[in-house]
Amino acid sequence: MLRASVVALLLANLAFWAWSTGALESLGWAPARERDPTRLAQQMQPDAVRVLSPTAATAALSASAPGHAVARSPLLCLEAGPFAPGAIEVAEQALAAAILPEGGWVRTNRSLAASYAVVLGPFGNRDALRKKREEIGRLRLPFEALDLPGDGAGAAPQPGFALGRYESRDAAEAALTAFNQRGVRTARVALLRPASSESRLRVEYATPAQAEQLRALSGGAFGAGFAACATPAQAAPAR
Repeated sequence: MLRASVVALLLANLAFWAWSTGALESLGWAPARERDPTRLAQQMQPDAVRVLSPTAATAALSASAPGHAVARSPLLCLEAGPFAPGAIEVAEQALAAAILPEGGWVRTNRSLAASYAVVLGPFGNRDALRKKREEIGRLRLPFEALDLPGDGAGAAPQPGFALGRYESRDAAEAALTAFNQRGVRTARVALLRPASSESRLRVEYATPAQAEQLRALSGGAFGAGFAACATPAQAAPAR
């Protein structure tokens, strides 16, 4: 029995070898040929094949599938704000009534650190302002002009100078000490902006048509209106 199995296996291998090498082609038993001219005979309408330039290829694709061209239109990220506390709810209601369903936007919140400065002033007249500017120039100190609160409640802002801006009072006090050592005697630390937060409305994936409508929403609840996002949007979801 074992000898018969070995002989049968040997005959099967010899038959496969004869078939694969084309020895049995005259009997109609042969594998399919993957070389010319067999592949040439398998072509369908070879005279219809044309080589197009990249521009022509793009135009042909757009003409044959206009819906695809619309789907590839870039999505835009727009945002409005910042809004004062309580005003963002009004803006959201107006946005839902005007263009987008609820959930078509996100509310973003950002914390703003306090801002301190070493300042000179305010100066109530131009002569005092000019003299202080000349004094700073002689000391070769960098400065910026800014408006400072006037003396007394309800007083109008008056011009002054900032010798530097800092994110903490300790940093500002250290800078003031350094300025005093350089000869500045009338400077002081002032709080320019207390720590706070701001809220914005952000539409990350607006179509061109929606973007046009959003940009038209200005004034009233939207203030200056929608503009390009200050930070990039996240990757667009699959559509």
